[in-house]
Amino acid sequence: MTQDVRQWLDEIKRLKQQLAQTQRDLNAAIESSDQWRQRYNTEAQQRRQEAQRYLEQMGELRGELERWQRLSPLANELQVRVAVRQEIDQLKTLDDIKTKLIEVMLERDRGREQIHQLVEALEAEKAAHLDTRNSLTTALGDTVDLLTKAQNQPQSTPTILPILTPDPPEYSSSIPQLPEAQQQPLPQLPPIEEG
Repeated sequence: MTQDVRQWLDEIKRLKQQLAQTQRDLNAAIESSDQWRQRYNTEAQQRRQEAQRYLEQMGELRGELERWQRLSPLANELQVRVAVRQEIDQLKTLDDIKTKLIEVMLERDRGREQIHQLVEALEAEKAAHLDTRNSLTTALGDTVDLLTKAQNQPQSTPTILPILTPDPPEYSSSIPQLPEAQQQPLPQLPPIEEG
């Protein structure tokens, strides 16, 4: 009988250890989920700030363009041509004309290039933000799925099977025994890649 009690105590001890391990795994999964959520929030905040900076730069450039357009009282193409013609007439030599033309063309090209770079940077930032959001959302979803599976895993109750022992008749009642434990693999989280 002492051996049976010892078996019960060993089984209880094993179940306690298994429960403690499951609790540690659950705590680790929750911690990992929190870390992924924090990383996602940090990355999303950085992306929002960068996108906001690009939008502000584009707004500044548009404001500067509008300011330049307001400085010129000319509203249509004909007036622009007349004003350009007057400015050209003020230039006396062919070298002055060439210099002014080069200056205007370079300024125009710089403005176009700056706008083009900002548009490309904003598009690249949008794409990077979308990729980051998708990968972090997927990782967070996987972690939540693992947590849900771990929490919803049915707690198996041991089946008690009688074992007949060759004891004296006054102890001939069967003594319930716990079945051998079936080890199920615990859910594992994917390794955290530091990058």
